[in-house]
Amino acid sequence: MDNTPPESPEPRRSRARERQERRKQRQQAPAPAPSRSHRQIAPAGGFKMPEIHLPTDRRILYGIGGLLVILVVILALGRFKNDDSPLPPNALWLGTEWTYEEPDEAGVQALAARLRENQIGTVYAWVSWLKDDETWAGRRDLTNNFSEVETQVKTFVQQFKAAYPEAQLFGWLGVASNKSDGTERLSESTVQQAVSDMSQRVIDEFGFDGVFLNVEPVWNGDEGFLDVLRKARADLGDAALIAVAVPPDWSPLGVDIPVPPLIVPGTVWDEEYKQRVALLTDQMAVMAYNSGLTSTASFTAADYELWMAYQVKTFAEAVNLLDTGTTIFIGIPTYPAELPGHDPVVENIGSAIRGIRTGLQEAGDAAAAVRGVAIYADWTTDDTEWAQFKTLWVTP
Repeated sequence: MDNTPPESPEPRRSRARERQERRKQRQQAPAPAPSRSHRQIAPAGGFKMPEIHLPTDRRILYGIGGLLVILVVILALGRFKNDDSPLPPNALWLGTEWTYEEPDEAGVQALAARLRENQIGTVYAWVSWLKDDETWAGRRDLTNNFSEVETQVKTFVQQFKAAYPEAQLFGWLGVASNKSDGTERLSESTVQQAVSDMSQRVIDEFGFDGVFLNVEPVWNGDEGFLDVLRKARADLGDAALIAVAVPPDWSPLGVDIPVPPLIVPGTVWDEEYKQRVALLTDQMAVMAYNSGLTSTASFTAADYELWMAYQVKTFAEAVNLLDTGTTIFIGIPTYPAELPGHDPVVENIGSAIRGIRTGLQEAGDAAAAVRGVAIYADWTTDDTEWAQFKTLWVTP
């Protein structure tokens, strides 16, 4: 266990800002001038360009100048027309039915069309799960090794990028913070190295645009989780895109919102800890569901809306204070009942979106830190829910 005292956000804030600025400069910097060794230089005594005699009639000069202006305008308009459109603001969790099952081209094209239709430009696609022995599984139930599905994952990345090149595709890695016997392991250097190495492969070898780390559970102030992120950031470099799934503040104290009957210590991240995670990442997907607010315990959809609004406002205010460019996605549930955590009567697309809109209003200027929503998950969202999402969120 690392016994060094916790870092305050301020020194890391400057490094995170430097990382963001370097990334902007790389994107905006003009191409360097060719070096002398690559310039075309006419050999002595070789071919000589003929002299050009400009006409002396000013009307002709004005005409030539006008044509040049028109050409410049045409080129500029063409350049603007070919600029990449802004990345659609929403996100989606994608499962093994895409990454492991070798979908056909038509299926991937249909997926891309649905994503565009619903303004989803960020996708978290399942890759693998870290087992107790620090090897990577091919399935969530740990029944095989990742090598058995590696080819399928690479093929899906190629198919998806061909169908939807403007999207951001993240490779989703699952990591349990404890071994199956309950032993904490995030502070172990071998675990940190395993996550970092696989993250590198996700980007460099498999072709994803970034890595999405889903580590659970993470309690408030967990230094092991920060160590995992620090190792990944150090090894992948500042330019790599790192996204993380983060828990909601399940049972905050001293606030006027509904909370679940079971209050567990450590399930509320304080502002500083939220910021420390944000400083090491590019995206934070808040899993704002599984709230424990169930109809069997006399909670209603309106209670979940208040709880959701609190999550949006709290995370937005914490991250927006940093001004580092880290963005937030707010997760919304579409999966079946999993009592006592998730009750679709209370938690659903409608109540989630109403709560998010309230939270954005309450956050004020800090709402700028929230990029959009993240649907959990593709494999549980039916046509009715897709229609609700489009009506309530995409085209209200």
